[in-house]
Amino acid sequence: MKFHVHVCLENNTQRKNFTEQGNIFSYCRPKYVTKLQIDYCQNVYLIFYLMPFTVMQHNISSNSTIPLETQVSTGVLALCFIIGIPGNIAVVVVILRNFKKDNFTLTLMLNLAASDILCLSTLPWLICNLLTDWRITHSVCKLLAVTVYVSLFSSVITVTLMSVQRYFAVFRSHQWNKLGRRGEMVVLLSLWVLACILSIPSAVTFVVKEKHGKQECDPQFSSDGQRAAIHFCETLLGFVVPFAILVVYYCSLHKKVNETAFFSSRRLTKLVSNIIVTFFVFWIPVHIMNVVDILAISLKSSHPNASAKLTDFYSSAEDIVISLAFINSCVNPFLYAFASKSLRQSAEDTGVSDDGFQSTTV
Repeated sequence: MKFHVHVCLENNTQRKNFTEQGNIFSYCRPKYVTKLQIDYCQNVYLIFYLMPFTVMQHNISSNSTIPLETQVSTGVLALCFIIGIPGNIAVVVVILRNFKKDNFTLTLMLNLAASDILCLSTLPWLICNLLTDWRITHSVCKLLAVTVYVSLFSSVITVTLMSVQRYFAVFRSHQWNKLGRRGEMVVLLSLWVLACILSIPSAVTFVVKEKHGKQECDPQFSSDGQRAAIHFCETLLGFVVPFAILVVYYCSLHKKVNETAFFSSRRLTKLVSNIIVTFFVFWIPVHIMNVVDILAISLKSSHPNASAKLTDFYSSAEDIVISLAFINSCVNPFLYAFASKSLRQSAEDTGVSDDGFQSTTV
């Protein structure tokens, strides 16, 4: 398999050596890059073939290496992009084919897929940020950060709202029906507005700065207190509160399911439950790391050695943990695929305009 890779080779000898390996290169102004960097970029090239190659300005010094944690995280992100984008597009197509305007559950699923696509579309730029110097403006850095945070918070709020909506649609259908189609659209719009509000800190803190010997788009906090406060709010509003809501509504839903002989689309509710469980399994490590960083800050004065060890652990695991969170966005399509029968039949047996109690075929 041949690759057309846009790299900067220092001299004609390098060009000849790599051309003889069967690769096709597009040359730019002379810059020195290591063979390690070229080889690794070839391995993840598939995710860049539609992206502007001007982002890939390789200027890592000849004695530099790519850390193992960076290789792992970028590899995971590459797979997420390659698998997740087509998968989520397929989900959108399947949902639209079975879409009913009065079915808010499918509307939420469509919104979740859209959030995943938006999130995954940023991955090529994030991989560039991990592998190379960031050669784009501060404004683009902030825009990228806001896009990631908005899409991720939108996913959190969507899966939380799914549990609330399923409970009310099944057991409080008359109350939910009072919202009407217009009320549901207001709820959906409010979801995105809230996601944007929660993403404001990313617009404030993300800048282009020196990190690991190169320029990166990364958060820069004015103080340890600001860093701890932002991590605390992210964990509280992005995990603790949503998880508490999910536990309350899904435990109540499960209890009532066992008490009734009739249930509206138990199959679809199981699918939604699987999405939620998967989402939080992949997001728990991120919030654990937030707690680790908060603990490191709190111990900075009283136990500096312990604080330093926690900070080192946080720094080394940060990229890998964040990359795991993106797995959720490419796993959701497979949950839909395994439950394709549920999606095809959902338009017939889950409409919130119904009375919420129909005979179930599982």
